[in-house]
Amino acid sequence: MFKTKSKQLHKPVLAGGNGNFRPVYSIVVLAWPLVIEMSLHTFVWIFDTAMVMRLGAHEASAVEYGALVLFNSMMILGALGIGANALVARYTGAQDMEKAAQTGGQAIAVSLLIVAVYAAVGALFGDIFFASIIRDTTTLALTQEYFKNALFSGGFALLPLLVCSGVIRGTGNTRVPMIIALIANTYNVIGDYLLIFGHFGFPELGVRGAALATGSAQLIALTLSLGYLFIHRGSLPFSFKSLYPLRRVVIKKIFNFSIPAGAEELTLSGSRMISASWITMLGPVAFAANAAAIAAEALSFMPGYALALAATTLVAQRLGAGFIEQARSTGYWAVFLGVLLMSTVGMIFLFLPYAVMSLFDPPDPEVVRLGVLCLQIAGITQPFIALSMIFSGALKGTGDTKGPFRISLYSNLFVRLPLMYIFVFILQLEVYYIWWVMALQYAVSALLLFVRYKKKKWDDLDVLPTTENVG
Repeated sequence: MFKTKSKQLHKPVLAGGNGNFRPVYSIVVLAWPLVIEMSLHTFVWIFDTAMVMRLGAHEASAVEYGALVLFNSMMILGALGIGANALVARYTGAQDMEKAAQTGGQAIAVSLLIVAVYAAVGALFGDIFFASIIRDTTTLALTQEYFKNALFSGGFALLPLLVCSGVIRGTGNTRVPMIIALIANTYNVIGDYLLIFGHFGFPELGVRGAALATGSAQLIALTLSLGYLFIHRGSLPFSFKSLYPLRRVVIKKIFNFSIPAGAEELTLSGSRMISASWITMLGPVAFAANAAAIAAEALSFMPGYALALAATTLVAQRLGAGFIEQARSTGYWAVFLGVLLMSTVGMIFLFLPYAVMSLFDPPDPEVVRLGVLCLQIAGITQPFIALSMIFSGALKGTGDTKGPFRISLYSNLFVRLPLMYIFVFILQLEVYYIWWVMALQYAVSALLLFVRYKKKKWDDLDVLPTTENVG
């Protein structure tokens, strides 16, 4: 739809004719830039960790925990971008670009208000929060330094950035967010190198340098995203009138989509933090093996996340265009591609685990042994992870964000956490048993999400988004 060099992307994805829509082609066209974008984010995360590790244990702990608190909370609030993506995609499919622009603008305006409140709370209570958790005074001071510098140098921009990206992707354009991620992440890596260690005449700032590089990279990405929306409007008539005045009815629709998605992310992030805390009870070797396996497995998630976002966008667009059967089948095709890709990665984890673990070069042979076992279980789990991710994304494209949240909540409360507690505190089993628990959780979630998608009453869904078809 946008008249750019990527116009070939939009024509097939947004085709209105029943015979012109090619689901597999459309999914791949949308997904491959997302895979690259997420690969860039993963690379920067690994690079940041490697750079900070050279400063020492206190510095590494401070950056890891400070970043976890700042960016995980932003990701939870960033569910606002999921609502914006689904609604903009639905209106784009219906060719109602005025409402698409208005919806996107209102979501961005709300995100700016939220980050203003977040920044105020962080300034007033950030130090108190970290002091209540961290006992080591050196690590505490460094964590407080990282959090404040990262937040106020531009880390606050992550929330509106996620919303802007959701709006742009909702129109069927995944290339622009990819290009912006490439620019911002390149800047982040260079900034880390220059500011952490003081190369080429720059000051040696250590933890503060890592915070400034990461925070300002988010601000640059937000500036580029807003610039694209305002300057290169194409067929999306985005303007300041889209942002202001605030429109209660539009915002209510956005929140109806976004709040359950945010609750789902809160459930997932909270569960991960609790799990990591419990695994520390098994000792440093077990924790190191678990961390190495998680880092390796993160590489397999990229196609799943990309296809889930593509499913959200395409299912919503097909519903908006009035092609219900195309919407339903697109979800199944995205799941098929995801299972195929992630199962291929799973085979590598299953049959070549030592080769994968060697990338992290752990010095302790016991870490290698446990990490290999964890990784092999992860290989078996990959198809279930793909099913869970992509069915969840497809359901969100129908406006159903409550279902994935409830399934995530129940699978954590009744499968993952109680079994982990038993295995860690009562039976005191080795860490790889925890991965069997996670495999069971993903299998249960995959089954429940498949049933919910299969039983969805597609003919009852409105072709345009309303508060009645949410969940």
